[in-house]
Amino acid sequence: MTQLKKLFIRSEKEFKFCQNLVDHVFDIKKELPQQVFRKTFDCFLFQEFDWALSDDILPTIKELSAVTQDREFLTAVLQPDPAEYYLKEFGYYNWLKASVDITGEDYVNALWTHPKEPIADDIITNSYIVVWLSHSLKWAIWADRDMEICIIGMVSTKDSVKNRLLKEGWKSLDHPVLANWFEGLLKDQKTFDDYITQMLSHYASCYKR
Repeated sequence: MTQLKKLFIRSEKEFKFCQNLVDHVFDIKKELPQQVFRKTFDCFLFQEFDWALSDDILPTIKELSAVTQDREFLTAVLQPDPAEYYLKEFGYYNWLKASVDITGEDYVNALWTHPKEPIADDIITNSYIVVWLSHSLKWAIWADRDMEICIIGMVSTKDSVKNRLLKEGWKSLDHPVLANWFEGLLKDQKTFDDYITQMLSHYASCYKR
């Protein structure tokens, strides 16, 4: 566990460097169904929030990193605030940098790693908005606990990448299961219709040519 704690960012300089990467890719003032990605991605796929906060996400990260030649990836909690809350309370940031070769067991244990007190401040338990990205900035993931969903944005490379991600469980916005997910959260029909309309305007594209 001590080794896993070394994955967490502790220096302000490193945090600011990673924060610049996050700000380059995401508009952190936005929330779904708005466009949360600043960077121009042309393919978006969807998964469940809880799926992302597990070792299930690692095959996706490895697939993408093999294409973009990234060796590390960042897992960053945006809410609660990494500086105003987490750093002030615990002395380090709830952001972790890991090798793409990290094992599933080590990654999950890192997500469960918590300060001495309280134990409910690990990433899995206390996170509302979480993002994943790498230095190449050719892919990024935004996860929203309240909406129980995560979105991966990618720069088009090859259709085979998208197809492999679909086999891993990612879904395009027109997949019927997504409507079921949103219907379960948005009980009012007008709210549901407005939400889907906005989502379609921002996230429907995926390798359309």
